[in-house]
Amino acid sequence: MTTAAVAFLAFLLPVPEPADTGARVTLITNGASVALSELERSQIASRVEALMVGCAINSVTLPGLFAARSLPKEWEDTRAGSHLYVRFSKPLVARRGGVQMSEVVIGLQDPNFIGPELSHHAEQVVGHVKCDGHRALALACVTAVRPHLLPRQGAGCEVYDLIGEPRTQE
Repeated sequence: MTTAAVAFLAFLLPVPEPADTGARVTLITNGASVALSELERSQIASRVEALMVGCAINSVTLPGLFAARSLPKEWEDTRAGSHLYVRFSKPLVARRGGVQMSEVVIGLQDPNFIGPELSHHAEQVVGHVKCDGHRALALACVTAVRPHLLPRQGAGCEVYDLIGEPRTQE
């Protein structure tokens, strides 16, 4: 096999994603918990981390943008519906604003997109916006989550299948 062929195959084969092995991950749809393997929990935790640490705006750094929202109620409402929940063993730190995140909840109820993206740390619920759309697709389209998306949410996976994985952070 040529070097180019080996390189091409290495590009195609999925590489396990490093993740917080102590992360607690749950996927709730239609009021029921979805069974996830350790690999699936690891993939989800890794993709949630990649998404959340890169969000451009949050309610700590730009509180006026979130003034009309009750973030603690939004957290409760999101947790009451279909959602992804990740509790990290060590808090994540957002690249912009340095916000710490021990827990993250991402809603799966909006018919068009996943979200809202909310985090919780030290009794504070933080809203996040302007998160990387490619990373949001990577999370939504991970094998364990994809079958549980709403139809229009799942349509984005067709785009994701064409463009592939997001670039790694530099």
